[in-house]
Amino acid sequence: MTTKSGVFWVNWANENAKNSNQLIELEREFRENVEAFISALREGKASVRITSTRRNAKRAYLFHWAWRIATGSANASDATAMDGVDIEWDHGSASSSKNGALEMVNGFGLAMPPNSNVAPSLTSNHIMGKAIDMTILWTGEMTVNDKAGNSTKVQFSTNVNTNTQLHKVGASYGVYKLTSDAPHWSHNGR
Repeated sequence: MTTKSGVFWVNWANENAKNSNQLIELEREFRENVEAFISALREGKASVRITSTRRNAKRAYLFHWAWRIATGSANASDATAMDGVDIEWDHGSASSSKNGALEMVNGFGLAMPPNSNVAPSLTSNHIMGKAIDMTILWTGEMTVNDKAGNSTKVQFSTNVNTNTQLHKVGASYGVYKLTSDAPHWSHNGR
């Protein structure tokens, strides 16, 4: 029996397709890079809040299609099926389908335009344990060391996607910023 898109699927995913926010869930090499980067940030007096590390493939599927339908970048009829996820994306009208998807986007706390202009991926680095979503905050200017130990001054910006100094520091640790998605960092910038 299928169930229409909406908040039901947020609750279902929280029970059956859990996300992790634990560093230990990351792939070993990437985890070590992330741990070193976060340590440098904290030494520079930044606070770091991790919201997502490894993602269940079913959860990624729900994220992807909910985001695409809610933003209007896809119609409900465009959504593919996934074994084990008996969701009905099409509510009979475009506006009802979009509202069901938007309930999911809001329930999952997904970044929407302008903070994220790219749909969550069906083949995300999160699924492989090679991506992390995190919020990094500090006041004014922080001094942070890159992997080689070079000290860099980084001014706080409310738009992390444009903070190229912070991106360079992360890259030195092998943690690359996806500049179209505010919280997302990965092993390859995707």
